[in-house]
Amino acid sequence: MTSLNVPVQMRFFDQDQYGHINNVTMLRYFEDARVRLTASPIKADAQHGIPEDTTFRESVGKNRTVVVHQSVDYKEQLFFRQEPVYVRTWISRVGGSSFTISYSLQEEDGSHVYAEGESVIVVMDPDTGKSMKLTDDQKALLATLEDEVKESDER
Repeated sequence: MTSLNVPVQMRFFDQDQYGHINNVTMLRYFEDARVRLTASPIKADAQHGIPEDTTFRESVGKNRTVVVHQSVDYKEQLFFRQEPVYVRTWISRVGGSSFTISYSLQEEDGSHVYAEGESVIVVMDPDTGKSMKLTDDQKALLATLEDEVKESDER
């Protein structure tokens, strides 16, 4: 799968006193994209026993997903406007008990990148509060959402 490009409609109160979108708001935009990515139905994968239209969210069941780390690199100021901005999001790493979701807050065509970031997620048992190993099925589902999108070189 390629990355998911999620349109985000800015709200007037997303801006700060300087008229640009507040840095904390960008994390909310990333959250919206993260939720959409993990709820995106994927194509069937008979090799891994994944039925049609399954989502990672469904594979978690009663367990929870928890953000254990987030980072953001702010690249360019983003000013309030009526047109949506886009969050390109993808799975960039799948480990034993965690996975990483990467983001690029940008114009739809990628011509301007306003922020890049990532979130490290673990699946947690709600009864014990402890992280759990990803199952083979969950790893296979996440692998279908992986992409090797290159981040901007402007650091």
